[in-house]
Amino acid sequence: MTTLVTVAAHAERWIPGFIKFGIARAIGVAVYWLNPRIRQNTDSNMAVVLNLPITRPEVRKLAMASVIAYAEHLVDFLRNYRLSTDELLRQTTSMEGFHHYLEFQSRNLGGILVTAHFGNWEWCGGLVSLDKPTYAVAETFGSRSVNAFLHSVRARKNIRSIQMGNAGKELLNTLRRGEIAALLADRPTPGKGAIVNFFGKPAQLPDSVARLAVRTNSPVLVGGVIRQRDGTYTAHAMPVIYPNLDLPTKEAVAETMQEIIWAIESLIRKAPNQWYMFRKMWTEPYT
Repeated sequence: MTTLVTVAAHAERWIPGFIKFGIARAIGVAVYWLNPRIRQNTDSNMAVVLNLPITRPEVRKLAMASVIAYAEHLVDFLRNYRLSTDELLRQTTSMEGFHHYLEFQSRNLGGILVTAHFGNWEWCGGLVSLDKPTYAVAETFGSRSVNAFLHSVRARKNIRSIQMGNAGKELLNTLRRGEIAALLADRPTPGKGAIVNFFGKPAQLPDSVARLAVRTNSPVLVGGVIRQRDGTYTAHAMPVIYPNLDLPTKEAVAETMQEIIWAIESLIRKAPNQWYMFRKMWTEPYT
């Protein structure tokens, strides 16, 4: 699989942008209209993001834009795979909240990077891993070749994979060594997890990142990378979140989790079309 993607990544280099992204956009439109589950879930989510009834045309426009942007992201993935870290750095034109990033890194005691299925989340982890590796929780797929390939992709950006399922102990050890752990925190878990206020409505999400932060007294940095139309990137870092250990553990976890979700919400609002959430986030969207 690695060989196939390597060939595709080098072929992508020679295909004009208007052709490869034109094909990606056409695929995105087709997926939106031909996959009812994706269309309904994304419409439902974007209705909440926009605080509009699901029947409004603005909702459908944003939902379709999100599916299209994800198709474009897959083309961008090939470019990212091909480019070196130095080349990607040159393509990153600005970093909003750079002082938050410096604050997070200055402690040299480790911490937790949190992002979402948003923008180019692989390069977000790569930016934090410039000087030392980041240990990222990775979903385990049924195919060994897929897992091995994704492991090699992350390794090229100085990211070490921790497979989901064995993550707890390894994350604790990572933070106790003073290193950085990275997690995605926007995967909905209906019927279980913490109930948080997300875009003004209750959502259920796993609170493992908040429990980890409280248990290890680790700071949390929420960040993301947005792809611009010209192929460059802008990086964004939110204010650093510190667990309040003066509170009882349960309250400290709840407070930390809510602050993380509010920071993710602020990040998504910067480019909602680049939030790739095709699962139903809220059980009761605007109708």
